[in-house]
Amino acid sequence: MKATRLMAWLLFFSGALIYVIGLWRACPLLSGKGYFFGTLMTGMFVAYVYQRAEIRNQNDERFTSVCQMVVLITVGLLLVGVWNTPLAPIELGLYPAAFFVCLLGQVLLLRSSENLTKGQEL
Repeated sequence: MKATRLMAWLLFFSGALIYVIGLWRACPLLSGKGYFFGTLMTGMFVAYVYQRAEIRNQNDERFTSVCQMVVLITVGLLLVGVWNTPLAPIELGLYPAAFFVCLLGQVLLLRSSENLTKGQEL
């Protein structure tokens, strides 16, 4: 269990650091830095809210479709932003990959914490 939790933290922090530090250096304007930070926070918030609702069995079809729509809009904004930023060709794939690694780490963290709380209840 500890190895899974450690891996989730490692994925979360490595994805976030690569994304934030890389795009901080790549974007010359503060508005661009805020744009990419906002897309990361929006994606992480939607993933967190959806996972919490799933843990509590409170999600329905409408809530799920709204979460999916917000995630698609966020990913679309990320891709448009990366495409229009002056980046090297390797960075065009690196930053979206770091975004998804960060989200994967967050989802794994929430699932491992859910398993820990279920284990304590039993």
